[in-house]
Amino acid sequence: MNVFIFTPLLVLLLFYIGNIPVDQYNITSERTIVRDTNKLFFILGTLLLVYVSGQRYAYGDTVTYMHFFENVMPFNQCLSTFKIGEEWLFKLYLSFLHTYVSSNPRVFIEITSFLTIFPLMYFLYNYSGDLKFAFYIFVTFGCWGHSLNALRQYLVTSIIVACFPLIAKRRWYIFFPLIFVVAQIHTSAYIWFVLYFFLYAEAWGKMTKLIIILLLITVVASPFTGGFIDNLISDTVYGVKYVNDDWNYSINIFRVLVAAVPIAISYINRDLMKKKYKYYDIVFNMSLFFLMFTTAGVFSAVYARFNLYFEIFAVTLLVWNINEMVHIEKYHWVKIASYGLFTIYFLYQMLFAYGLNWHERSLFFVNSWSEESWI
Repeated sequence: MNVFIFTPLLVLLLFYIGNIPVDQYNITSERTIVRDTNKLFFILGTLLLVYVSGQRYAYGDTVTYMHFFENVMPFNQCLSTFKIGEEWLFKLYLSFLHTYVSSNPRVFIEITSFLTIFPLMYFLYNYSGDLKFAFYIFVTFGCWGHSLNALRQYLVTSIIVACFPLIAKRRWYIFFPLIFVVAQIHTSAYIWFVLYFFLYAEAWGKMTKLIIILLLITVVASPFTGGFIDNLISDTVYGVKYVNDDWNYSINIFRVLVAAVPIAISYINRDLMKKKYKYYDIVFNMSLFFLMFTTAGVFSAVYARFNLYFEIFAVTLLVWNINEMVHIEKYHWVKIASYGLFTIYFLYQMLFAYGLNWHERSLFFVNSWSEESWI
């Protein structure tokens, strides 16, 4: 667990050293890209996070994927047996790395960590307006930990996040084919074909009320629909993994409450935030989906896995709202309180939900169960 403490602190230190003051009064009324960190220090901090992420071993499904990589079929054979709808694009990716780059599974994990972490951090670098705070919430919210666990799905998430401009500019004719492609890495990506049409609704407008109603229906019906969906996907790669009781721990009531925080604060600021950020409505709606799937995930782990696509946007929504609130005299304390409360939540998740000890002998910086980590 010490790696989960020391690594973010070192990255945060680099971001603080590279901080560039942003003059709030010179920012247009609808903010798009606002960078408050020197590019060199952003790259150094991100590469440090990538490197450590790529050194994980006994965390989540990492060992499983390393073994799968070691036994993957040659690239030509994999290409000749490629099938749509069976997540073979991920197998093709593994096969390509194994055949043409390196057969060392550590190289595979490092490359995948770069492809996963860098787009997420670059999104925060461009759009959060406060990289230090956004990164801290990114870690304590659980995003970093989830990216180490859900390797395939977070890889898909990062690809979608990297293509955020397609969403922002409503280029659906490019975005939809992209979703079809990434769904060959993780089947759950097909959900974007439906949710895309809700992304542009005005925050706290009529569509928000409809989505909240859907949220309530989903929660109430989850004990029934969760089983139906479990049966529906039980024969797929996605279903085989998540329809058993081993994944019931993935969502708890505290995660639901934390997922509700960005939406609750945005409700308080619903008048304050109007026309402050160009893509506010999109980010808000994705945060609402995050809350919906997190809440439904209490009843079925299938729903819980959908929320991984949206948590980076919930982080962004929270950062935007809190950074606007601190300029109001009665809310000066909000940002400091957020640091404290999210730290407590992070420690709770690590110590009690995941049951990690301060020193885990095989968590990072080892390549087999027989080795003991030096940190």
